Amino acid sequence: MEQTVSISEKRAFLKWFLRRFELKSRECVWLLNYILSVDHTVNLLRFVDNVVDCPRAMIVSEKHTPDPPFIYRVRNVVTEQPEKAFHDLRLNTDEPVYIRLIFPDASRSAEYAAVLEENPYERADLERRFGEEAERVLNRACYLFQKNRLSEEIDRALDARDQDRFRALSSEWRSVQEKLRALGDSDSENR
Repeated sequence: MEQTVSISEKRAFLKWFLRRFELKSRECVWLLNYILSVDHTVNLLRFVDNVVDCPRAMIVSEKHTPDPPFIYRVRNVVTEQPEKAFHDLRLNTDEPVYIRLIFPDASRSAEYAAVLEENPYERADLERRFGEEAERVLNRACYLFQKNRLSEEIDRALDARDQDRFRALSSEWRSVQEKLRALGDSDSENR
């Protein structure tokens, strides 16, 4: 399944997160601000619920959680020093970084849910255990979420009388609709 979160959505979320929450380590704030300043680095981020088995992963915790302030892992090497992550991010610009943010009510945060992507390493484990059915259910849920989000954005474009945005969003909506139909989704005809 393809990744669908744009650089601007990731950047907007990170800014929201930094404004809203206080981190345990000021170096983590510096690191996230550095990431925000470089489009290519923002594009490398993949926000996920679980970083287990990810070859390159980062966990950042909010001040009022019991978790460690920061963990960065590249394969089997683990550090709690944001400075080392900073250097790795600057030098290794090709491989995605799977990031998990730990903050109060993260599971109920609409802002976080909007940027969450699937962890392909976790998905591989699910496929190994549950096969194609798990993949179909995951894909359907993601496509339905995209369809609903696009519907809301289409409504806003109509309200703003923005024809170009409406056309672009409608094209994306039809694409998602086709993907749902391909999955055999009987609800794909309804908006």
